[in-house]
Amino acid sequence: MLWGLSKDFGASGFRVGVLYTQNENLLAALANLNIFSGVSHPMQMITAELLKDDDFVDSFLLDARAQLNWSYTICTRKLEEMVIPYVPAEAGLFVYADFSSVLPEQTFDGEARFASFMQDVARVVMTPGQSQRDRKPGMFRICYTWVSPGVLEIAMERLSCVVAKIRRYHWDNLDSIILDDVAKGRILLGIRRTPSINLAELVNP
Repeated sequence: MLWGLSKDFGASGFRVGVLYTQNENLLAALANLNIFSGVSHPMQMITAELLKDDDFVDSFLLDARAQLNWSYTICTRKLEEMVIPYVPAEAGLFVYADFSSVLPEQTFDGEARFASFMQDVARVVMTPGQSQRDRKPGMFRICYTWVSPGVLEIAMERLSCVVAKIRRYHWDNLDSIILDDVAKGRILLGIRRTPSINLAELVNP
């Protein structure tokens, strides 16, 4: 089992992680790396004090879980509006979505072109499936936790707008005029906000 402060506490800069395993061969191999990956004494002290504060940890994780669920809801609702299939997340910080239906061609070159197009036109960065050893072109990982819910709404609306234009005009007919409202941000004037809800309702009982 691998665990670190970076995901649960958003403290990737602490560089503190834990490996729990009963695999003796793995432990023996990693033992040679200890000298290069040891956690400094000040950071060990800070981490120990943090984890000993049960009230803070419980409160922080409760709020974090609600915020994560809210961002997940924003992301998946928009994917459903776009009719883009995705793998429902049971944990973690990402959604794995299938954009194969809007690729310019069903190849990894088409996947790369789509990824670059989204980055250049919508200013949305997604991780292509090929970089994660997926064998199907068009799979993308969306990290819905990297930005605030407000920024996420804007990003998903931009993504939805570009996908709609690809479906309407097809790749051969896309030009700067058609994409002008996305590139200049005028889409923000008509953004359809995801209805607000009580964060407490999103916390698992």
